[in-house]
Amino acid sequence: MARRYRVRQSVSEFGQLVLKASVGVGVPLGIAEDIVQSVLWLQIRGLPADRSICQALTNLDRGDANPGTVTDWSRHQLEALPGKKLSSVYLSVFLMDALQTGWPAIGKPFIYAGVDSPLLVLGALAWANNEAKRSFCLQFVTDEQAFSVKLVAGSATVHKFQEQSTSALSGAGRFIVQNADTQPCHDEAELILDERLAEDLARTGCRVGLTADATSVACLKAFADRMLVLESDRSLRQGAGAGVIDSD
Repeated sequence: MARRYRVRQSVSEFGQLVLKASVGVGVPLGIAEDIVQSVLWLQIRGLPADRSICQALTNLDRGDANPGTVTDWSRHQLEALPGKKLSSVYLSVFLMDALQTGWPAIGKPFIYAGVDSPLLVLGALAWANNEAKRSFCLQFVTDEQAFSVKLVAGSATVHKFQEQSTSALSGAGRFIVQNADTQPCHDEAELILDERLAEDLARTGCRVGLTADATSVACLKAFADRMLVLESDRSLRQGAGAGVIDSD
């Protein structure tokens, strides 16, 4: 197996990189700002959001994923166009807004199929729930990951289990959300994150910075560079860049 090289950045530096990369592929600024919070919530807690956001932005850039279309406002149903993946960037913000309206209600689970990077949605809901203060469960299954999560105000308990993906789209996954009163949130699976561990990881991350896969950082930088413009003598004279002489 090839060795993955890691790089360390401050929380703010990594957040700005994700923001610029998201805008670089055409994500509106407001949505980009929200997805940054999802990525930071996950990355600080040791979950590989760096790879997930690169995958999600690459899918948007290639046209493999799209924001989807609402099929039922009362059920907060969002579906991708036929043959496409549902963008986790846009689903995240859609469900963050839904939390403010009392979603998810007790009853049948909410199922979102073909989500390109479900981990990002977990981070978004966990972060947004600090304000919404709701209790609910979610589960997502991809070719590589299978997590069961219970969210309460201010914390998330995450279990990892083994299950085969049922997605028809390679690399996409199934994301299920339901009220916590409807069923247990885990099946005696491996506990990988609880409130105490999350607090320890958050303190450490804010103190010493975050580590991310070097390939993911390079991917994000490539997208972020699209926000740059070529310099000219005129732009330098008007204050852009480092100036036209060393003493500027």
